[in-house]
Amino acid sequence: MKKYNKKAYKRPTIKSISESVTKNIISCLEKGIVPWSQPYSTTIGNARNYYGKLYRGMNRWILNSICMSEQYPTNVWMTYKKCIDEGGHVLKGSKGTTVVLWKFLKVTKEDPKTGEETTKTIPMLRTFNVFNISQTSLYKPDVVIPEVKDELDEFTGMSSQVISDWDNKIQEETKKKTGFIRFGYDNANTPYYVPSMDYINIPYGDGVVDWVNEESLHKVIFHEMMHSTGHKSRLDRFDNADLGNGDKLHSEGQYSAEELVAEMGAQILSDICGFKGDHIENTSNYIGSWIKVLKNNHDWILWASGRAEKGVDMILENSLEN
Repeated sequence: MKKYNKKAYKRPTIKSISESVTKNIISCLEKGIVPWSQPYSTTIGNARNYYGKLYRGMNRWILNSICMSEQYPTNVWMTYKKCIDEGGHVLKGSKGTTVVLWKFLKVTKEDPKTGEETTKTIPMLRTFNVFNISQTSLYKPDVVIPEVKDELDEFTGMSSQVISDWDNKIQEETKKKTGFIRFGYDNANTPYYVPSMDYINIPYGDGVVDWVNEESLHKVIFHEMMHSTGHKSRLDRFDNADLGNGDKLHSEGQYSAEELVAEMGAQILSDICGFKGDHIENTSNYIGSWIKVLKNNHDWILWASGRAEKGVDMILENSLEN
């Protein structure tokens, strides 16, 4: 087999990464595939490395979208060095996929006038190239590399508990008497989160809305829970965005980015809880709207993926405490 030419690799910039990832995701959307809905999870699973460890943050969506758009038979990835270390080689003509890693550098500066020292944490984005294992000589179709489960997977099949724990946490913090997650609160048939009053409404009850099943209901609740993590008393994610219902908190663009945070976070929670179905609205209007907003701003994927991961961590850490 012919080998991959490593010298041809050129280190990308943050801008080029965002543009490349967004382009791949748009390509998936144009094919009718929504990367964060992960309809393929029951066959090839989530993106993981050679040892089965799951990728997180932006890398989750980078590799999932590439896996779908290129129709790779597996969602296992490895670096060029790891491939060589394992006795293999990357096939000639194979194109690597850039993934990212944030490093945080602490810099201390002294004020020349007062002598006072201040320390700032500066985020630095590092990149490296990975290859799908099917792009290497190590690929064996009959060998399945399982995903490595971590402590959060104790919640598989326990979405009710995760939702209940979050509801109890916010009620305790805010001393709400009417409840944080309210079912059928105003007979509306649309779920929503109200930042100014800090509560979630979920349509429920006869004649209001018919949920396909419990997974479908819980996926919607997860979406609104993700919005609630952005409250100023939690992750303080809102700036000027409009989350609907008269709460003018964001610009139109930031609202779309916040919706992407909720979409991604809800899917991560659904994966952790072991949901089997695809509960996303894969309609032409839905997909068309995401194509439009992502083409307008290539930075949203990078912005949203990191914040989605933080929101998920906050929700699950609360359940772990209980």
